[in-house]
Amino acid sequence: MSTQDDEAGRLIAAVRRQLRRQLDGPWLDASYACGAAGQLLCLAALDHREAPEAALASGWVEEMVMRVLEPLPRYPQGLFQGAQGMLFAALELDQRYQLGVVEEAASEADELLLDHLRAKPEPSDQHFDVISGLAGLLVYAAYRERQGSCLPLVAACVERLQASAEIRAGDAGEEFFWFTPPAWIRGFPMGDAHPTGCADLGLAHGQAGVLAALAYALARGHSGQAPGRRLLEGALSHLRRHESPQGHWHFGAAAEAPGPTRCAWCYGDLGTAAALQLAAAALDRPALDVWAQRLLQSLGQRPILGLGFVDAWLCHGSLGSAWLLHQLAPDQALLVHRFEQFHPLAGETGLLAQFLAQPEAANLSLLEGYAGLALVLEERRRGALALPWCLPFLAGRRALRVQGQPAPVS
Repeated sequence: MSTQDDEAGRLIAAVRRQLRRQLDGPWLDASYACGAAGQLLCLAALDHREAPEAALASGWVEEMVMRVLEPLPRYPQGLFQGAQGMLFAALELDQRYQLGVVEEAASEADELLLDHLRAKPEPSDQHFDVISGLAGLLVYAAYRERQGSCLPLVAACVERLQASAEIRAGDAGEEFFWFTPPAWIRGFPMGDAHPTGCADLGLAHGQAGVLAALAYALARGHSGQAPGRRLLEGALSHLRRHESPQGHWHFGAAAEAPGPTRCAWCYGDLGTAAALQLAAAALDRPALDVWAQRLLQSLGQRPILGLGFVDAWLCHGSLGSAWLLHQLAPDQALLVHRFEQFHPLAGETGLLAQFLAQPEAANLSLLEGYAGLALVLEERRRGALALPWCLPFLAGRRALRVQGQPAPVS
């Protein structure tokens, strides 16, 4: 085993110990992105790599899953920060450990979600993004449909996305896009840059995320096909119109301000390539794969400091970007290695030393912390984990891999 693998193993083991201690204590957050649902999913995903005597006890996992479900009614509808992300984690854990305690709560929550979607509030009251809006709900709906749910959640999500879309005539037909009003981004950097609102282009909060969610639902499900395909085609047309014709970058953060942005899952060419790869699979259109590869190849032409890495995390960090690039283009090993070297594990200021210095103060979230880092390091060492912890990230064709058996749905 290499020194790098050894350092990664030490960090993963330390994160696992701290996750267990934190989950045994009081919870301030139970969400998938930043809280206990994501942390528990991380611990379980790493668990199958351990020796049987070190594995998590199913009784303890069941207790934690019930703790995830208990505050469910107090959380908003949403994938990364709301009820659907918590349910996704709970359902996967329930299936993995054969607990049989989640489906009833999930079915009741799905009924409430359908009522919420059918209520049709003003479009300005419902975010459209992957993190907390309709695109993320569509991913969850397609996931539940694959498990056997007969509720028309996919169709309801697609209908709401269509109702909230802006439509314009383009050279290649109609274009669909989703406008971010100023109230949603006030006080954030995007709001400072666009005080009157914008057409966000990112995967986390913008057009690429809606595109990826539509593609995932089309590739995975059987309902909402015709309207979903129409929206996806129109979203692709809008995205194509805002691609930069020059430079080593293709997409800015917003349509209103073309310019280079960071290399990340959440914004920029890397996340957009993941969405295009999903669209290629959903529409059986190889030209979209070629487009995605063109974006990824351009990343290798940027100076390392021009990639915008300020941390190592999954959302917009160096190791998170290395993991996503490896999912999208396994042949880009040299570029993956460049990303990984930006925040080394070893050394006095490395990630391992930082964590060991104050593990109780470390951020253990999945999206922007050490839980997500432990997952990508383990996958880099020994291959993809069996538990589909990363489905909400829509990491290209990785999101379409068959994992486990559909759960029985009443």
